[in-house]
Amino acid sequence: MLGSMLFLPSSPWWGKQIARVGSKPVVLWALGGYGASFTLLGLGSVLMATNTVTTAVGLGILIIARIVYGLTVSAMVPACQVWALQRAGEGNRMTALATISAGLSCGRLFGPLCAAAMLAIHPLAPMGLLIAAPLLALLMLLLLPGMPPQSAAERKSATLRLNCLPYLLCALLLAAAVSMMQLGLSPALARQFATDTAAISHQVAWLLGLAAVAALIAQFGVLRPQRLTPIALLLSAGALMMCGLAIMLTGQLWLFYLGCAVLSFGAALATPAYQLLLNDKLTDGAGAGWIATSHTLGYGLCALLVPLVSKTGAAAGLIMAAFFVAVLFTVVSGFIWRSRYRSHCSTI
Repeated sequence: MLGSMLFLPSSPWWGKQIARVGSKPVVLWALGGYGASFTLLGLGSVLMATNTVTTAVGLGILIIARIVYGLTVSAMVPACQVWALQRAGEGNRMTALATISAGLSCGRLFGPLCAAAMLAIHPLAPMGLLIAAPLLALLMLLLLPGMPPQSAAERKSATLRLNCLPYLLCALLLAAAVSMMQLGLSPALARQFATDTAAISHQVAWLLGLAAVAALIAQFGVLRPQRLTPIALLLSAGALMMCGLAIMLTGQLWLFYLGCAVLSFGAALATPAYQLLLNDKLTDGAGAGWIATSHTLGYGLCALLVPLVSKTGAAAGLIMAAFFVAVLFTVVSGFIWRSRYRSHCSTI
């Protein structure tokens, strides 16, 4: 929680640094912070496991590790997105964002599998993998050419304005809806599996894997070929998310899987859409930073709503709450479409 909270102030700040110094240096700084954070995390875990230090000292090391993580890794995704956008050129911006999103989906799909394999070696072996991964990434990225920062005359505004808020609200609602769906999987599955926690855990693992695969299909099948405009993607995402969550509310297990796939497919379409639309109004770095902050706020909103929804006692309460959030996302998307349509008509 501490690391995630630090994303809120640091992501917009890093967005401004991307515009000033370029994306490659910021990516390298983020990787350095990533490596330092997990090195401290591993060190603190080992020292406490071997009783080399007191619990208070060990916890202090872990807290410092999370602070380093929150202040530096918050730059990673925005900087990678801007770097990809700059390298791809104006005509392939959606393809660039789809590539970064696909990388994140692959990480969600294969990361737990790698961790499970490393656990067979030693309980702390996954920590070693987390320390080695940023070092390997650093070695690869050092060989890639950086892109110079835009001159002050070429830059768009980096100042957040009122007309940017609908896009940030979309990002917040998307993150909240997907988070609530994921947290609602176990309670909803209890309708079929009662108290069989092992069966529920297996089903959740399969559902999350299916969600990652559905997102990859959307990213490679729709986003990379740039088959739809950003506005069409945003409206399609809202419709698919509502349909997916409505299907999940039916109660049958095979429909639960289908709904999860439809929702994940739709959610994957949304992020590049609202980011490209926001980048029409802000610099790429500032836009990416504010989007990252909005996603973090969405996760926080989900965390606040979970206790309230859980009090209802409904097994599918979180799925229902996610459905209403998806409806709000669709309403905001419609407002964005309407405002851009009216703006386009007024310029004709």
